[in-house]
Amino acid sequence: MKKIIPLIFLVSFSCLAQTTNNDLHLTISKAVNQQDEQINQVVSTVRAFLETKNESYNSNKYWLPTDFDKHKYPFIDIYEIETGREGKNVYQPTLMEVIPTNKPNKWIVKLAFISHDSKTKENQIRGIYNIIASKINNEIVFSRYQDFALELWQKVQKESVSYYISPLKKVNETEMLQQQKDIEQLCTFFNTTPIPLIYISCINPKELFEVKGFDYNPMMYVSKVGGLTEYGNIILSGNNSEIYTHEIIHIYTLNLFLNKHSFFDEGLATYLSGSGTFDYSWHKEKFKRFIQKNPDFKIENHIDDLYERLYFEEETSIPYLIAAAVCERTIRLYGKERFFELLNSKDDLWVLLNKIGLTKENINQEIRKELKL
Repeated sequence: MKKIIPLIFLVSFSCLAQTTNNDLHLTISKAVNQQDEQINQVVSTVRAFLETKNESYNSNKYWLPTDFDKHKYPFIDIYEIETGREGKNVYQPTLMEVIPTNKPNKWIVKLAFISHDSKTKENQIRGIYNIIASKINNEIVFSRYQDFALELWQKVQKESVSYYISPLKKVNETEMLQQQKDIEQLCTFFNTTPIPLIYISCINPKELFEVKGFDYNPMMYVSKVGGLTEYGNIILSGNNSEIYTHEIIHIYTLNLFLNKHSFFDEGLATYLSGSGTFDYSWHKEKFKRFIQKNPDFKIENHIDDLYERLYFEEETSIPYLIAAAVCERTIRLYGKERFFELLNSKDDLWVLLNKIGLTKENINQEIRKELKL
């Protein structure tokens, strides 16, 4: 099971061509009724928002203020989405539709971000994204589609976890009970109290991106499973499951360790809860087999990029397992409190590894030794 990394790639798109230049230009689809006074107000506010949104991702006068309290970066999914390898405003916006909802003075605004190569005549789409427009005090303000969509989902409260369950699946009470047991163990491990969480349970990554507001994002189709954590202690699971301890660990470390180091963070989550539907012991055995089959594999060359797409038998991330083995060794030899010091540090990774006796010269041997214990 792979963690969804919110990157946006390029794919071919055969219509809605735009001319790329240094200026932002909003194209309005013919499907948008600009003869309607209220729709026209939405259109003009969309234009103003697009012209100002890249100034900051944690403030904008055209966005609902309470969204920043809840999500911190409510439109981060489209922050600088226009920028490509060739420069700014490569992906020009098109307002595709303004769709009325069943609530008065509230609309779904559908935006596409598209580039056009004048030489090859090819068009490429980076994403299609929905936001909500509301008329409040005679002004149009935008808000996140995710909250609007979740109003129709099943809501179940279990201890510290507020579940939103996809209408396409049944609530799994057994998994919820197991999740609570895992959270109790985490609180003991971190010596803390339960953190209130929002858990959005989707049937797959495609639905996950749809509830976030995307009609299209290439990451919707990269894997059949996966998930994300967001600011506000929000977990989005695309695993068709009510248990996702790996991602919950990331929320606990985010709240408890302000300077958390990604290497030790991912390593700890894998060490304590495994990855996907398999625990650490299962992945560790796979890692052992990988090392046996690849005796010349140099661990020191795969330390710096946790998100390197290096998988063994599709399910086991080798960089994650290296990090998990380092965490296991650190806690075994130096204790949990010393490990927390490393976790809560922004120092260079090799500086931190040197503090626990690991160098570029010996880490290959030391981790292989750890796997034999």
